[in-house]
Amino acid sequence: KPVIESVAPVREAALGSAIGMFVGLTPTVGIQMWIVFMIWIFCKYLLKIKFDLIIGTALVWLSNPITMVPLYYGFLITGYKFFAFIGVEKTLVTYQSFNQRLDTIVNMPDAGKMDIVLEAGKYLIVDLGYPMVLGSLFWAIPLAIISYWLTRKLLYLYRKKNAIRLGISYQEWRAKFERK
Repeated sequence: KPVIESVAPVREAALGSAIGMFVGLTPTVGIQMWIVFMIWIFCKYLLKIKFDLIIGTALVWLSNPITMVPLYYGFLITGYKFFAFIGVEKTLVTYQSFNQRLDTIVNMPDAGKMDIVLEAGKYLIVDLGYPMVLGSLFWAIPLAIISYWLTRKLLYLYRKKNAIRLGISYQEWRAKFERK
């Protein structure tokens, strides 16, 4: 919905989609929206590149408390497989033990939200860190690129269809509805 309702130029919407997809597919749950916001500030004010912040922020919600365990475990396995491919052996964590550890952290008695985030961060970054981060990049980079091109193509077609439905050209639709 944020993509369809966006009034950003197609390129900015697509870039927001790619950045949101990339950040959403990294093991940084809890701070992903902040990461997108910091990238937005950096791009807008230092690089003079614009992207749709709302789309970027919305797409990080792909990884959430429901999808986090399977995604993170998939990142971890991908990282382990890469290390095995280059000849570095790592002790494999099973899905069950991974899920149980995260469940234990989330359900810590008398723990505040910040305690849970810090403990989960320690487990994911310190205990499992680099295989998981590396594994996430094997997913985040290609899916961000695909997200960019898919959003660009589909949003252009959607807007063109709306212009035809209104009886105007795509250029007229852009002049009337697209943010400058």
